[in-house]
Amino acid sequence: MIRDLHIELLHSCPLACLACDHRTLGAARLKPAAVSALYALPELKGLELVSFSGGEPLLYPGLGAVIAGAAAAFPRAALVLLSSLYDTKKALRLLRRLPPPVLRRLHLGSSLDGPAGLHDEMRGRPGAFAALKASLAALRAEFPGLSAGLTFTATRRNAASFYEAWTGGRLLGVPLAPQFLVANAGTAGLELDAAAGRALAAGLRRAAGECAPASREAANLRQALDFLAGGPAGACGAGASFLMLSPEGEFYLCPFHKDIKAPLSAPGALRPPAAGHRSRHCADCFLRCAKRQMI
Repeated sequence: MIRDLHIELLHSCPLACLACDHRTLGAARLKPAAVSALYALPELKGLELVSFSGGEPLLYPGLGAVIAGAAAAFPRAALVLLSSLYDTKKALRLLRRLPPPVLRRLHLGSSLDGPAGLHDEMRGRPGAFAALKASLAALRAEFPGLSAGLTFTATRRNAASFYEAWTGGRLLGVPLAPQFLVANAGTAGLELDAAAGRALAAGLRRAAGECAPASREAANLRQALDFLAGGPAGACGAGASFLMLSPEGEFYLCPFHKDIKAPLSAPGALRPPAAGHRSRHCADCFLRCAKRQMI
């Protein structure tokens, strides 16, 4: 049963993040007709979560209507918006347009990949950290009940800064959780090596020691430590319990298997590779064991 739907609305983004390849994938944007068709699919009526990302979703025309439409089409689903928050005014305008019942179901996610200078380097845009900080402050001031969280994508370049980023998230009033690199054509040299892995583990342990042991935050940190140590990753839900939709309007299996696709009209046609989910990429995948806790 499909529980989670992850919608990439467009590839465009004003940032040039080192770990992201969307900016190289063209100018495709999910068509309004495709959104309407998606929301009408009977296979999705039991959704528990719908996320919107890109690229940068704040650039998508009519984003507020798209989110409100998902709230109506999937009344049981939590709603997640994943944005760089590069533009405070755009983010405020969006939230002001959403009805209060939709806002109460919305979780806002963004990224913090290190202290200011390192974050800007990872995001490929000077001032990215300042924009994130300003947006979070403005959004929390006007919408104090808004659910929000940050993720830290661990790479060789920033792994040693995890604890500093984690404490920075606390200063911003937003929890931060680790996630791991999804390799693409532009990420060579960013993969964790042994030294970076040890530095990351030290930061994770230090942060975990300052969390309430039974908290979700502590669970996220322990999960990341287990993954680094080669622990069990759990069952894969790609194509079975969660679906991903590209800006071109096609379902695809997962970030590691973007070549395995199905048309919008037939999500049930999405099938894992003949060898199953245990391909050479799957050993590097953190998503299937962590995605429900990380958002």
